[in-house]
Amino acid sequence: MTGAHPGFVLLVPVKSTADAKSRLGLALEERLALRRAFAQDAVTAARQCALAEVYVVGDAAGLDAPALPDEGRGDLNQALRRAAERVARPDTGTAVMLADLPCLCADELAVSLSAARDAGARCFVADAAGTGTTLLTAPPGTPLDPHFGTDSARRHRTSGALELELAVPTLRRDVDTPDDLTAARALGVGRHTAVLLDGLATGRRGDAERR
Repeated sequence: MTGAHPGFVLLVPVKSTADAKSRLGLALEERLALRRAFAQDAVTAARQCALAEVYVVGDAAGLDAPALPDEGRGDLNQALRRAAERVARPDTGTAVMLADLPCLCADELAVSLSAARDAGARCFVADAAGTGTTLLTAPPGTPLDPHFGTDSARRHRTSGALELELAVPTLRRDVDTPDDLTAARALGVGRHTAVLLDGLATGRRGDAERR
């Protein structure tokens, strides 16, 4: 983060669980490594945004940001509500950004947070598919009221949050499936994800040559 007064405290939830990114069709160890790389690239980009003061909610190992405890007991939205209460300030908004954004560009995050600040209301950015949510914001003094999970874009819209329809492809490009990962690579992933994907590809080539 740069700048003297960020517009938002940005919460990035990170968990390392056995079902992490299971739809990618990879071995558990590879999925966990990819999830960590995605988070490293997302947090690195977010910390370059002058409007964001970044905190990781949950497992901050290997991430260059302060950590807040996961107090959700398995409920992501509860964890985010509790974390938002911990960081609430009278003159600063609160935001949540998901961690599976390996392409994230700090400028696109800044555009989105600036638009949310100007709107003066709860706002969200939908994912590339239009059904999920990658960013949720609330102005100072307004509860974050997160509704992440299946069909979260519709649920945030129904809760009264304003959808920000912006040209921010790197903020919308979350990764859950092999097709998502292909699209992310075409868009351009961050350093940690790129290094890990190259290593996985090299390992598979080596395995094939030994057969």
